[in-house]
Amino acid sequence: MVSLDLMKNIVEQANKNLSLKNELKGSPRIFQFKLEGEKPFYVAIKEDGSLELKEGEHSTPTATLSAKDEVMKDIIEGRLDGVQAFFRGQLKISGDVFAVQKLNTILSRLRK
Repeated sequence: MVSLDLMKNIVEQANKNLSLKNELKGSPRIFQFKLEGEKPFYVAIKEDGSLELKEGEHSTPTATLSAKDEVMKDIIEGRLDGVQAFFRGQLKISGDVFAVQKLNTILSRLRK
């Protein structure tokens, strides 16, 4: 569960970053992750801009991301561009594809 552990760290960092929380405020979204061979989990952007990580499946996610755990790990760590992974077929997205850009923004801001 490499990606889940990495995402826990991302959520902790995001919740400590006041400017990021202010930027995310007012646009709640749910990102469901379904990784091959791993238990599903999701990240919720709450109304106040904070992030929450939960194991399991959400009944109405904004978008669902499906990939191999290694692919998601590389995306989270910045070694693989999510857009490139999507167009190569390594990352599948269902639901609001454009909402996933917000998730990409979070990841790129926290890697800097």
